[in-house]
Amino acid sequence: MCTVTFIPTATGVYLTSNRDEHVTRGRASDPEHFYGNGYQLLFPKDPDAGGSWIALKDNGDAVVLLNGAFIKHLRQPPYRRSRGLILLDVIAAPDPERQFRETTLEGIEPFTLVVWRNGKLWECRWDGFQKHRLLLDAEKAYIWSSVTLYNELEAQERKQWFHDWLDQKHDQINSEEILRFHQHAGKGDVRNNLVMNRENKISTVSITSIFIAGDHLKMQYRDLQISRDVEKIFTRKDRASRKKAIVKWQLAARRIMIRAFHWEYWPSYLIYGPVYIYWLWLSIKARSFFFFSAANPGIRNAGFAQERKSEIYDLIPQQYYPQTQFCRAGTAPETIINQLKSKGISFPLIAKPDMGERGVQVKLLHSEAELETYCRLSKVDFIVQEYIDHPQEAGIFYYRMPGEKRGHISGIVGKEFLSVTGDGTSTIETLLEQQDRALLQLPSLRITLGAALDIVLPAGQRQVVVPYGNHSRGALFVDLSDKINGTLTNAIDMVCKQIPGFYYGRLDIKFRSWEDLNKGRHFSIIELNGAGSEPTHVYDPGHSLFFAWKEICRHWTILYRISRLNAERRGLSLMNITEGIKMLQHHTRHLKQVRQL
Repeated sequence: MCTVTFIPTATGVYLTSNRDEHVTRGRASDPEHFYGNGYQLLFPKDPDAGGSWIALKDNGDAVVLLNGAFIKHLRQPPYRRSRGLILLDVIAAPDPERQFRETTLEGIEPFTLVVWRNGKLWECRWDGFQKHRLLLDAEKAYIWSSVTLYNELEAQERKQWFHDWLDQKHDQINSEEILRFHQHAGKGDVRNNLVMNRENKISTVSITSIFIAGDHLKMQYRDLQISRDVEKIFTRKDRASRKKAIVKWQLAARRIMIRAFHWEYWPSYLIYGPVYIYWLWLSIKARSFFFFSAANPGIRNAGFAQERKSEIYDLIPQQYYPQTQFCRAGTAPETIINQLKSKGISFPLIAKPDMGERGVQVKLLHSEAELETYCRLSKVDFIVQEYIDHPQEAGIFYYRMPGEKRGHISGIVGKEFLSVTGDGTSTIETLLEQQDRALLQLPSLRITLGAALDIVLPAGQRQVVVPYGNHSRGALFVDLSDKINGTLTNAIDMVCKQIPGFYYGRLDIKFRSWEDLNKGRHFSIIELNGAGSEPTHVYDPGHSLFFAWKEICRHWTILYRISRLNAERRGLSLMNITEGIKMLQHHTRHLKQVRQL
């Protein structure tokens, strides 16, 4: 990971790495076969962080890591993740170079990756602020020296040794000659030879060489600490390649069938399209396409679009929602951290856009480093809240007719987070593939979780994979409307009547138990949604699309009646077409800035 060479020959290409490490770092394991993202991988494993500095994939892709980018940087730990784990994420992806482009690297120490894929050689660098990619001439030989250990003069001297050796060997280059060069090149200066030693604190501990020639893939590993050579070969049989292709096709076909035969995964326009006729009828009756606009006078646009969570929280009595800090986009992380400390808000935290929807950019943060990364990446205002660890979460749909003393609950949805239970042999990814709901989330989970999907859980151990109660992020929605009773209605009604100008919407609540919630204790309102709320209990897999249409129309009728009554009793004008279109345009532009982190 500190000296790397790339050498193309008539028979194939060689990628070789000398690993220079501090004496306190553990000895890496010999190269072994691992599985990731449906591929077979070969790499030596670092015992400290669990990553690697060089890896080969069964399709001929290879990646090598060097510490540092262009200049020697000042280390500023803690870092969010090790560079060796980033390398494993990159090599396990179908397209490693693309994976590097799309991976979020804020909070990662600077590094360089040399990537070989489909006959192309890429130099990919992360300097701590931005990424740099360069497509190199794959017919030329290259040598890299880590900028964290070797200055420009030392790197140039090593480059001269390399080219002199190439001129001398010319067409006699093979695996043994390359290993010999990587072990013995230099001028007797033990500090800067390719195999180096600096005051017995940092030294070269191993040499790893990859050879790629069509279907012939080989990794040679020379452990200098115990003077042992290990050689591992991939046997890429056509049968094995076909089997992997068939498995990938089967998974893709399953995703298509799951979406086709389970309406809950259909796009919104397909679900709502047939019932928009009823919306149009209500609009004609109200003489406003945006007839909902007076439903919740206390909330901007009645909570249909462009409502700010921070403004809604300001309406709710403090004891009913988590401690919250509003953060302007671009605010220095240090400022936010100080504000959190002054309020006594500690990690873990939940961060989410002040204006957002469907769980996009909602993130569970465990450290200041993760918060700093979120601050740098977020392009919109956001809020940070204390994490509420109550075991139950539900969405309770509430409404109250203007003039009536008591409100009603029209539906309850329970939320079960996406999780797996270990069997002692299968990886998390394999367990996820066995669940239809989880299979749909796998493409995004491979990006966010990477090598963590290769963990094998002990038998019986349950692991929550996505700790968010959003249907779009894999949560199972269960209709719990049978939980509606007079006691629960009174408890929720008591809270909602304390929220000025709120008559219609869904409360997403975390709570300790149903018994406690019925008594109005040990609960927290995670989010309050207004006129744009869906009756999400319809997404229970046991419900038909016809049931969903019936419930949607029932709730639109309630929304229409509440808004009309509020308009009449309060003398409010309903939103006109110009105002409504402007609202939707602003909302759409804003959502384009909100992205998944």
